[in-house]
Amino acid sequence: MRANHVFSRFPDRKVLLGIAVIPSIDCVCNQLNNALHLQLGPVSFLQALRTLLLLAFVIIGVRALWRDSSIASRIPIPAMGAFIILGIAMSKELLATGALSMESIGAYGQMAYWIMLWTTVSILCRKPAQAELLLKGLAVGACLTAVSVIVGLLAGAGNYYKDDSVQASAGWFDTAKMITGILVVGGVITLYLGRNSRSWVPPFSAGLCFVACILTYARAGSAALAVVLIWFVLWRVFISRRSEARMLNRFLALMLVGCMASPLVVNTTALLARWGDVGHSDKAGSGRATFWKIAVNAYSAEDLPQQTLGIGYKSMSEMLFRDYGDDIKHTHNDMLDLLLVGGFAGAVWLASLVGVFAWTAFMPSPRSAAGAAAIAIVLSYLCHSQLTGQIWGTDAMTYYTVGLTCLSRMTVKERVSYPVQYAPLGRETFVQI
Repeated sequence: MRANHVFSRFPDRKVLLGIAVIPSIDCVCNQLNNALHLQLGPVSFLQALRTLLLLAFVIIGVRALWRDSSIASRIPIPAMGAFIILGIAMSKELLATGALSMESIGAYGQMAYWIMLWTTVSILCRKPAQAELLLKGLAVGACLTAVSVIVGLLAGAGNYYKDDSVQASAGWFDTAKMITGILVVGGVITLYLGRNSRSWVPPFSAGLCFVACILTYARAGSAALAVVLIWFVLWRVFISRRSEARMLNRFLALMLVGCMASPLVVNTTALLARWGDVGHSDKAGSGRATFWKIAVNAYSAEDLPQQTLGIGYKSMSEMLFRDYGDDIKHTHNDMLDLLLVGGFAGAVWLASLVGVFAWTAFMPSPRSAAGAAAIAIVLSYLCHSQLTGQIWGTDAMTYYTVGLTCLSRMTVKERVSYPVQYAPLGRETFVQI
């Protein structure tokens, strides 16, 4: 009773509770925005909502720093570097054209959104109770996304691969490429949260996320899921502590049954057909072999200042449309995107982001459940980053950054507070022991 009372009063609980529901709100509003084409003047309903949330993150962060300036050390270094890269890119476009295009504003705004959310969580989330609340929010959002994909499959919605004769689904989301990261990471987090439970609900919920990932038929998601599952098997057999390994026992049994039953649910012929163009040099990866080459050649052809500081998002999109002949917006590879948008400085920034992800993942012991889940998230990001690009996807990047930050906090020893009464004042206060 006393423990419940203590943990219900952890610092910034209301703010963190609001952040915890964001993944669920994103899931619903994202699909409503795309299904109904909601517009508020020149911007979409979703862009307007995220602009308000971005301002809220700034206010929360400034308020927290005002109360205690020492917490500035908690701000991730790549978060500060990101605003430098964005500032350079926007300044160059303003000097070259006299204005920022809506396309650039949308892309840079998406990146600023998840960077500020990551910064806010890094500042506020320090205790396991806080981290667990945010992880639960991610898990619920991922399960809602999985249900949307399955309902969309039954309703015939969001099939972006019908040209490949595939019956796929992305729910009512804008694209499947930006939700498979949510589904893979959400499944990993769900397994972690159920690590001490004897219920079948956590493995079934994680399985729901993973099945939905397959039903999108997005290849980056399938590759990331395969890598994560292989990692979990290796961790369970060779690395895990005996006391930590039980979180996977039910899931691995469920996965075995699922693999045997998969031909009844998934069209394996169509799934393999999605990889049928890999051997075609010019069409491999839905044209990636071609436009990746175009991106490399375009970067090599730029002069030294452009190679150093980039050409910006709008110029990258126009170059790809001009040289590839299709409006693909970006290169579908984070390294190539950052090389073109931010130049060598952008590539260095991306390397620092991956480095911080890896460092954060190894803060818990790799033998622990938290360490296994964190490494799985990094592996998922690396697959998605190189095969389809994630840096402009606010939802997916939220799952990588917030998930890793919270898992690193789960191993922090929490100092428990006990309520006592000050007789002269007659009110409740707390002391740390």
